[in-house]
Amino acid sequence: MTPEELVDILKKHHHFVAGRFNLGQRATLKNARLRGLKLPKIVLQGAILAGADLSHCILTGADLSFADLFCADLSFADLRGANLTRADLRGAVLHGVKLQGANLSEADLRAGTMIDANETRGDVVDLTGANLDDAILEDAKLKKARMAGTSIKNANLTRVGMDEVDLTGADLTGANLSSAQLKNANMTGANLTNANLDQARVQGANLQGALLAGVDLTLANLTDTKVSIGTARLAVDVQRALREHALWIDSNGGEGARADLSGHNLSREDLRNVYLSGANMKDCDLSGSDLSDSTLELVDFANANLEGVNFRRSVMRGASLKGAKMKACILTYADLSPIELTGPSGKKTGQIRKTDLSGADLERADLFRTLLQDVNLEGANLVGTILEPKKKDQITEYDKAFGTEEDAKSADTEE
Repeated sequence: MTPEELVDILKKHHHFVAGRFNLGQRATLKNARLRGLKLPKIVLQGAILAGADLSHCILTGADLSFADLFCADLSFADLRGANLTRADLRGAVLHGVKLQGANLSEADLRAGTMIDANETRGDVVDLTGANLDDAILEDAKLKKARMAGTSIKNANLTRVGMDEVDLTGADLTGANLSSAQLKNANMTGANLTNANLDQARVQGANLQGALLAGVDLTLANLTDTKVSIGTARLAVDVQRALREHALWIDSNGGEGARADLSGHNLSREDLRNVYLSGANMKDCDLSGSDLSDSTLELVDFANANLEGVNFRRSVMRGASLKGAKMKACILTYADLSPIELTGPSGKKTGQIRKTDLSGADLERADLFRTLLQDVNLEGANLVGTILEPKKKDQITEYDKAFGTEEDAKSADTEE
């Protein structure tokens, strides 16, 4: 297509949009190669651009509302302030696109595939690394979109459909996610500081390592969600370490960094559902903290103060608890069985790491129904260790505070 032909198409489309049908005609630019063109404030409302190559184009302030951009390539395009209301962006390539302040209300960004004689294009919408700061995405459809590392600060995501979306490491600071659909979304390490999640449906989502400072989750649907709500009250440096660690685990070491919290004072903290596999927690003070339902595989707790810690139902396979102070800690239903190590590629190596409790002080620890297969207990203090449900006169105020199911039953039935 020559520049003259393109100008003629755009002029006719301008008349078409203005209602001058005798002079105008809808722009049909399906599969057009328009890479790198500078078209700021261009009016392409309702234009047919399916499969078009618009990569690296300057489209700031453009009107692309109702446009057919099915499987179009908009990678690294500048769409700041553009109007994409109700645009069909299914299967579009949006990697690295700039969408600050753009309006994508009711836009369709779900998966889509275009098959022609030469190639197959599209699939899931890729917004990896894109910038959507201050964008309007009300009622937009983003199911299964790739948005890892995307900046979406202060964006309006009210009622957005983001089921199964990948938001790993995304920055959603101050975003409005009220009534958003985020079922089974991966939000590992996402920054949700001061985000609004009122009435959001987040069931089954992964929020491990997410920054939640200033977030109220009381009105969100968190059924089966992997989230450690209590971490929002931790010191900022600790929250950031947990975020980087979650990204490190999720990427098998490719992103983020291993958490080194050795020597930290984290006593009496709410750390339920925390995600710390492989972290360095040597000499850490966690006394009186709640780490129930946590993932703590291969954590180094050597010489840590774990007195009175609630590890109920936590997975601690292969952890090092050598010399740890664990008096009166709760390990009910915890898994301390061996674990098979994996290599950098994620493949199993055949090497087995046993949980190490050698030299640990487990006096009065609750080990009822704890998985202790092949655990190293050499030199451990097991005086008063509980291996069966407690009787009514054995239940302490600490037990009542954690409300263990077996203790409650004992208290109700014991005469």
